[in-house]
Amino acid sequence: TPPVTPTLSDVTGECSATALVPTTTDACSGTISGTTSDPLSYATQGIHVITWNFDDGNGNSINVSQNVIIKDITVPETPVLADLSGECSVTATAPETTDACAGTITATTSDPLTYSTVGSHMINWNFDDGNGNSINVSQNVLITDNTAPEVPILEDLSAECSLSVISPSTTDVCAGTIAGTTSDPLEYSEQG
Repeated sequence: TPPVTPTLSDVTGECSATALVPTTTDACSGTISGTTSDPLSYATQGIHVITWNFDDGNGNSINVSQNVIIKDITVPETPVLADLSGECSVTATAPETTDACAGTITATTSDPLTYSTVGSHMINWNFDDGNGNSINVSQNVLITDNTAPEVPILEDLSAECSLSVISPSTTDVCAGTIAGTTSDPLEYSEQG
């Protein structure tokens, strides 16, 4: 008479799982433990099968399969992303978060990382744990220009009969070189 065929429950885990050695009963040998050449611990997503052998030591044995199911169902932690701000421009660095199975994961995005237009922008970051779980987190980018252009020293222009004025230029921390504009005439021929 072979040992009694046990019903082996699935062993489950999100990131990893370790099976315990099962037992069954035998008419002559009493309680007997299963043996296997398969690994007992698994950390790879998916379904794994352990084949247990129950041998009563009297020439009777049975093989019984047990499933080990590793399935990650937890999304990565949602990070709090501080606003990025700067004068003239800002370049974002991909943020990170943690995941129960994958550990530290770095965000990806299809949005630009560098912004130089004054105003509010938004980067949509995706955190994917590689096991079918992902979250999207937005980050604000605020570009300001609070610094006035440098005040140039403009020398007096003088001529004997007439003169034409050429637009002067100065520098600005965001815009670089900028030319002056005016609603006044650029041509003068009257004395004074």
